[in-house]
Amino acid sequence: MKSRASQRAHTAGVLHTVQESLAWARSAGATISSQRAITMPEGYQIGEAFARERLAAGWHRVGWKLGFTNQSQWAMLGLDQPFHSPVYSETLAADRIDFDGLVQPRIEPEIVLGLAHDLEQGSELDAIAAAVAWVAVGLEVVHCHFEGWKMSPAEAVADAGLHAALAIGPRRKVPPDEVRGLSAYECDLLCNGKPVSRGRGRDVLGGPLEALGWLLRGLPSGLPGGEIITTGTLSRAEPVLRGQRWTHRALQPRVLGAVELLFS
Repeated sequence: MKSRASQRAHTAGVLHTVQESLAWARSAGATISSQRAITMPEGYQIGEAFARERLAAGWHRVGWKLGFTNQSQWAMLGLDQPFHSPVYSETLAADRIDFDGLVQPRIEPEIVLGLAHDLEQGSELDAIAAAVAWVAVGLEVVHCHFEGWKMSPAEAVADAGLHAALAIGPRRKVPPDEVRGLSAYECDLLCNGKPVSRGRGRDVLGGPLEALGWLLRGLPSGLPGGEIITTGTLSRAEPVLRGQRWTHRALQPRVLGAVELLFS
């Protein structure tokens, strides 16, 4: 049997290898092979190290993204919970994004929530709904440095949560009861004006409010006012090509409007 010291050394070596491989892939705009050699806590450890590098370089975290929130996919992926990763002011997009620098990009329609004031860990859903300052439709661009998007959930977390960019539509102030009602939200995802897929709020952990509640249970320091949380994809992630214009269009409630993103 391996001693504890040798096991720790082995683990440290594996983490270093994954971390260095991902650093190379990011700098080269390339992909690497999945080794499926790390656990979910180790994936967070690698992701947090990369986040510290970005903060040290002057980046500013503005919120969180949730991933793997569609529970119908958990058994296939070997999951029992979603994950969270940082969103930065530097990854917020307007109406277009440079295709160069993206690796195997895909796009996801999401509901984005903005907080009016602080929330403590474990806050009840009614308190969370009352703290939501605004709701918006969003488009998250995800990309992956593992060949063919073949990776473990832990590797997805290590790869910066697959987050590349977030476009946020009109920010609508809504009362708490309508925040709770986002589980009934429906939308279309369109490419160049043609519908590609239909998204539903209930597929995100039962609803965007419930997804935010899950995030709060895992953050010991809670969430400060002003945070932006994108609550996970409402439909499947779709691959994108240069020159395409993608639209997330609200169907119910229509008041949330639409957001578009051009890949130039």
